[in-house]
Amino acid sequence: MLWLLPILVGAAILQSIALPDTTLLGVRPDLVLVIVVGWAVLRGWEDGLVVGLVGGFMTDLTAATPFGINLVRLGVVGVASGLAMRRLARQGPLVPLAAAALGTILGFAMTVLGMQATRWALPWEYALVFQALPGAALNTVIMAVVFPGLRALSRRGVPPEEVGA
Repeated sequence: MLWLLPILVGAAILQSIALPDTTLLGVRPDLVLVIVVGWAVLRGWEDGLVVGLVGGFMTDLTAATPFGINLVRLGVVGVASGLAMRRLARQGPLVPLAAAALGTILGFAMTVLGMQATRWALPWEYALVFQALPGAALNTVIMAVVFPGLRALSRRGVPPEEVGA
């Protein structure tokens, strides 16, 4: 999992410095969320929680939202993604893509709850239709590109008898 730390740092920096002005139809990709979901799909809820908390902390350092919202959001998304994968007996090629879409929606809900808890006004209906749903589609496309690399990284340092598991 140590190999993932520079990737998370790079994604958080890229997301906060290079990508704020880069949007596709007004929607920004959430690279850290995609990495958290992908890792949780591959390694389970425990690793999903750790990667979510680390990624959330790094995102909180660079975000304008109140500190801790991204930490909780990505931690919950990591746990939920990992637990959902445990319940699925067989993984197909569409499972990580569905997890990215559902993780984006869950992350949106966690952000809305966190923002409202800190007394920030947020038009959640508008944001759901014009940001969360298109964001889920964009993060799904990004997951299709990123997941093979995460799978290769996940297998690094794993004993050969566990690779097929």
